[in-house]
Amino acid sequence: MFRHTVYSDPVIINAPVERVWHVLTDLEHYPDWNPFTFQVLGELTPGRPVELHVRMPGKSDTVSVETVLCVDQWEKLSWGLTMLTPLLLQARRDQQLQALSASQCRYQTWDAFSGLLTPIVIALYGNSMQQGFNAVALALKQHCEQPV
Repeated sequence: MFRHTVYSDPVIINAPVERVWHVLTDLEHYPDWNPFTFQVLGELTPGRPVELHVRMPGKSDTVSVETVLCVDQWEKLSWGLTMLTPLLLQARRDQQLQALSASQCRYQTWDAFSGLLTPIVIALYGNSMQQGFNAVALALKQHCEQPV
């Protein structure tokens, strides 16, 4: 079975993990700061669908309906999809926060793919996803470090 994971570079955010978590889970305001997943429709409840509107660098905007997999307050937010069967394609996007102090945290995101279509997805979208994930990390940092 083919497997591949696309990672963002980790960033240190000079803001409390609670503030960053609030921004990360406030789907209504994604258009205000998120250049990659510029709109998310739905609710962050495990097992529920979310509609992701994604702008990948160098590609056309796409819409993907995925399922919320994990909402672990102040630590991890995950969603993913299975295309027909896990043997064909399965993807899981994780966004993770780690509190480093009362006023600083670490953010990183990644998307883990498995299945027969993985090499094709990575060939077509891997570089754009990498750029998009890094743009999200930087935008989240800049947004959360602004005075409230």
